[in-house]
Amino acid sequence: MEIKKVCVLGAGLMGNGIAQVCAQAGYEVSMRDIEQRFVDGGMNTIKKNLSRDAEKGKITKEQMDAILGRIKPTLDMKERQLAQMWWSKLLLKLWL
Repeated sequence: MEIKKVCVLGAGLMGNGIAQVCAQAGYEVSMRDIEQRFVDGGMNTIKKNLSRDAEKGKITKEQMDAILGRIKPTLDMKERQLAQMWWSKLLLKLWL
């Protein structure tokens, strides 16, 4: 089974980092948290990190926009049901 979509539960420091790495690897990502302010904070951190990478020439503006376009911030718990993999399988694939 090919992984196409990942749901990250939590947009805090660890969650937004995982969401960013997954999106940079080409996965569609739903980043879910319990309050809009947490989701907004996670997206702001990801944007800041990607902007810094673009300023350093590590990625282009187009790549940054594509990565951000693969991340869907949400409060909807149903998003987790749409993801196609369990965490353990995803993490195993990312670290191998």
